[in-house]
Amino acid sequence: MLKPTIGLEIHIEAKTNSKMFCSCKNDPEEKEPNKNICPVCLGHPGALPTINREAIEKIILAGLALNCEIKNYSRFDRKSYFYPDLPKGYQISQFDFPICKDGYLDVHLDDGTIKRIRINRIHMEEDTARLVHEGPSTLVDFNRSSVPLMELVTEPDINSAEEAKKFAQELQLILKYNDISGANMEKGQMRCEVNISLSDTEKLGTKVEVKNLNSFKAVEKSIEYEIKRQKEIIEKGGKVKQETRGWYDDKQITMDQREKEDAFEYRYFPDPDLPPLNISDEEIEKIKKRLVELPEQKRKRFKEEYNLDDKSIEFYINEPSLADYFEKVISELDCWKKHKNCEKDSIKICSNYIVTDLQAIIKNDPDFASIDERITPENFAELISMLENNEISSNIAKIILLEMYKTKGDPSNILKEKGLSQITDDSEIESIVKSVIEENTKAVSDYKAGKTNSFMFLVGQVMAKSKGKITPQKAEEIIKKLI
Repeated sequence: MLKPTIGLEIHIEAKTNSKMFCSCKNDPEEKEPNKNICPVCLGHPGALPTINREAIEKIILAGLALNCEIKNYSRFDRKSYFYPDLPKGYQISQFDFPICKDGYLDVHLDDGTIKRIRINRIHMEEDTARLVHEGPSTLVDFNRSSVPLMELVTEPDINSAEEAKKFAQELQLILKYNDISGANMEKGQMRCEVNISLSDTEKLGTKVEVKNLNSFKAVEKSIEYEIKRQKEIIEKGGKVKQETRGWYDDKQITMDQREKEDAFEYRYFPDPDLPPLNISDEEIEKIKKRLVELPEQKRKRFKEEYNLDDKSIEFYINEPSLADYFEKVISELDCWKKHKNCEKDSIKICSNYIVTDLQAIIKNDPDFASIDERITPENFAELISMLENNEISSNIAKIILLEMYKTKGDPSNILKEKGLSQITDDSEIESIVKSVIEENTKAVSDYKAGKTNSFMFLVGQVMAKSKGKITPQKAEEIIKKLI
């Protein structure tokens, strides 16, 4: 049986103020071509590079977050190749002395298992320029040239498209959490290449590299396609060629680009213009203190402290600003203030309203900036307390929540101003229930015959007729009393 073996090479643009080897601005949002450039990043003769300390700290931070060994000694090398986007004719990179070595990242798979994927190295280099194809012409924009670029190389521990995609997704979260990179794949801040081989023995098959992967879906689909393509070749008695292929999203296929070069063809040698890096243990420890709570740590804490379901936890992992907001709201609940603990239902109700209703409101607001600016955690906690105390129904809570978002108002004031207060007078409730019973005689008969769905239908009708001003619990109580 043919087994796929996959390794990833991921390029990550570091989030720094200036470029890797010069003082030009590092601005991925710049639209004007060739604005942030100088003789150094253009590769002019005699221009001397200098090392960006902020970029080195960012790669060390990434290495620590990914369980890597940070090397005290590191060195920059020249990697020679010729291409229009590389004005010097070589790229300043690292070869045998990278900054980060021997790390790993654990990823959660859909079947509930955890896969550990080892990281061979993370090294620092400079990005190339950007080629812009216009008809028969190709233009070069050097704004990106010499931007600090981290290259992460995994061990060939990956055996499926799912594992590769999950690794890239978890990596992106870690980079964003620690402000190491914007890691936006559509903007080219994080770019993936996959190396795939198939073999029915322990010996690895012929490796094929696939480039141009600018989305998680492209990573997944290109691997699935390449596994199928190589399998068909081998099963027909053919031999897979070692080459570099590109992913063409519109056709959902890979196509050959060039034969794969080996490392020795790059003619690496130490860069004579840059001194070696000597990184002390004290400096590494200082940078380590800047690490924030990582996604996996947050998963475990949210499960232990709040007992949330896995789906809700993953929502918060991918929406860290709403995760922070959720915790602020929880801290404002009376039960949490008094006992540092709440009934599970209280936390679940709070989370459900954030994950569903609040998230829906935010998605429909093109001008959304910060939830704290629209609804304070104190006001949101007050809304949850009103629900818990049966002062409002779920339907009323949704109406108030939307009004809170629009007006930044207090839920109690909105309740009064909009006339949304609960109907608590039993005689008034009984009058509404009686009219529902008279209008839905068949549902009443069905309920008496044992059809429980009919009972819930009657409850819904009472809620609708009262415009949500009667709680479901009270509606159920009075219906049972009158039938």
